[in-house]
Amino acid sequence: MLNRFMLKTFFLLFALNCTLMHLHAEPLIKTEIFTLKNGLRFYLLQNKRAPIVCYTTWFQVGSADEVSGKTGIAHYLEHLMETGFPEVQMGQFLEDFQSSGSHSNAITTRDHTFYYKKMMAEHLELLMRYEAGRMRGVAFNQAKFDTEKNVILEERLMRTETNPREFFNEKFNNKFFSIHPYKNPIIGWEKDIRALTLEDVKAFYKKWYSPSNAFIIISGDFDATQVKTWAQKYYGDLPAGEKPIRKRPLEPSQKPKMAHVIVEHPKAAQLEIIEVYPLPDLKKSKYKDLLALILLSEYLRGDFKGSLYEVLVHQKKLVTAFSSSSSFIPEKDPWSFSFYVKPKSTTKWEEIEAIIHDKLKQIAEDGLKQDDLKRARLYVYNGLVMSLDDIYGKAVFLGEVLSSGLTLEQLNALPEDLEKVTSEDIQRVIKAYLLPERAVVGVLKKSPSQKETIQ
Repeated sequence: MLNRFMLKTFFLLFALNCTLMHLHAEPLIKTEIFTLKNGLRFYLLQNKRAPIVCYTTWFQVGSADEVSGKTGIAHYLEHLMETGFPEVQMGQFLEDFQSSGSHSNAITTRDHTFYYKKMMAEHLELLMRYEAGRMRGVAFNQAKFDTEKNVILEERLMRTETNPREFFNEKFNNKFFSIHPYKNPIIGWEKDIRALTLEDVKAFYKKWYSPSNAFIIISGDFDATQVKTWAQKYYGDLPAGEKPIRKRPLEPSQKPKMAHVIVEHPKAAQLEIIEVYPLPDLKKSKYKDLLALILLSEYLRGDFKGSLYEVLVHQKKLVTAFSSSSSFIPEKDPWSFSFYVKPKSTTKWEEIEAIIHDKLKQIAEDGLKQDDLKRARLYVYNGLVMSLDDIYGKAVFLGEVLSSGLTLEQLNALPEDLEKVTSEDIQRVIKAYLLPERAVVGVLKKSPSQKETIQ
């Protein structure tokens, strides 16, 4: 008679085969692409399930494109983009869209900035008319600039200075990266925010916000022919602008050894520790290595017999939380592979670290079992499919893929490419990238005052 574990394995493998058959039947994302003469690209993702559209505008600029002394300007501009456009002030803009039941927001990252609106499909032309204003010109004014500076400084205080996790991330990244602008916070350093001027923001806007440096993704219920007509009507006469060259200093491949970056904060509730391994750029010549690290991470943090999660949380009960990370959508520039733990009060980090390193060594020598590798693929597939299930998720996922330097072709080939990753590939990437001497450890702990030290 089959026991419970064998039944679970059987049904998981059966589900895997069904998933593979489904995903191979058609592309993960089917899109129609067209480009205006000014270089502005449109990606059309049709979904007729409901009369709703999600409209996302992507500019290829983020906090890592800022110059020294002007950190935070990309995020600052995001706030000011809602000041209003020459044809209409923002008050009327918001009134029109809120009355139509829309939802809108904007997000600045290290590598891109995007604006999205989700609304009833019948208002799509009105939306395109307004959104074209982002590249036609913004009604900047000093009063709004001054008001938003106070808003952003308050946002920084609430989200970073008084938030122990964000405070830790900011301090750790600033030490983990030596010269690359990923070392700076997206919101900017307080001193830089205070020093920014309206002229700084205008110059940043002029350099980066043009059709040649943007693309638009429309997802939902619409007529593609009509969208092309409206795109030409509202965007077609915009000058292309000169596509800016992104100049970022390269992080040295060999860094000085930092054993521990210790960050203390009075609001830290529990000891938290990360172990981070720097990675080279794997998106092109070593793309298979990126996929191998994704599958390895899925196994280590998943509900697998012998995984680090199972050992640390359930078997030995040394931690209250454990995770590992290596995303399919990496940063545009080299990033990292990391482990995260919340040790119990009686647990020493050295014991946890030894278990992590021993597990990596064991997999490097013996590889993963084929059933575990298949299940890891299944979990990656399921997570991907779920993220593509709604019109917003699909638009944002595609935009992040394109902004990272990956291609639509790589995304659609992901199911087949993951199947090509072998246990030997996983052994190889551990030996190449996850060596103990490459790791940097970050520690967040409670203290009466905020401070950071390197040991």
